[in-house]
Amino acid sequence: MTILDCVEVWVNSLVGVFESAGTVIYFKRTIDDRPKQSCALHFQQHFVDVDFIVWDSGKAELAVKQKAGLATQEHFAGLADPVALSAVLARLMTIIRSTNPRIDAR
Repeated sequence: MTILDCVEVWVNSLVGVFESAGTVIYFKRTIDDRPKQSCALHFQQHFVDVDFIVWDSGKAELAVKQKAGLATQEHFAGLADPVALSAVLARLMTIIRSTNPRIDAR
């Protein structure tokens, strides 16, 4: 299982939780034979947009844009390690839950 598979499984396992709380989710994964495979995840809520792009190399970009205009961007490397990937996915979940208290990921 690749890092992209892991992200896709994570998204698919939580899509019902996000959508029931009013979060719009877009997920796209490269399907051709590009040398650098990737997946892109976009969460859209009333007060925030979150973009998370992951490459099979283990690198990722996380961008958070508040509707009030504040934007932050973080770069990650080494996410091929499951512990590192789970920490970033947990951070992503914290961001999403902090802007939408209706999300209850048990």
